[in-house]
Amino acid sequence: MALAPVRRRAALVALAALALAPVAASAQAAPIDLARYRGKVVYVDFWASWCGPCKLSFPWMQGLAARYPNDVAVVTVNLDRQKPQADAFLRQVHSTLPVVFDAQGASAKAWKVADMPTSLVFDRKGQMRFRHQGFFPGKTGEYDAHIASLVREK
Repeated sequence: MALAPVRRRAALVALAALALAPVAASAQAAPIDLARYRGKVVYVDFWASWCGPCKLSFPWMQGLAARYPNDVAVVTVNLDRQKPQADAFLRQVHSTLPVVFDAQGASAKAWKVADMPTSLVFDRKGQMRFRHQGFFPGKTGEYDAHIASLVREK
């Protein structure tokens, strides 16, 4: 039975690669190849336009990307069924972060995302090390510490 966890892990890695492969810098941009993030800490955030805490998280994520431009990639995954709602949200929060539009929620199902927002933090080797469910302004110090610890791991 030891194969089950190995198979599950391989399936999750494959699903993540499929779910995150067509990353777009904005609603209008061409896809970005995630291979360019190899060797970086990757912060993947699942969000929706109707989510109040999601709105609070975007300035923090923008700041994270600005603090670590060479070490951290922030990728956001929108789960709205209607893309215009997501586009309006992105304009409202002035986001310049990469976005994957996943109206069917396939990537969220693969990663068992039930709360908005949910963030998955991967180390430079592609291993998920932290999972943040919800966004709490009072916990940004903890989130920052998670990222800083992974950045230091070079």
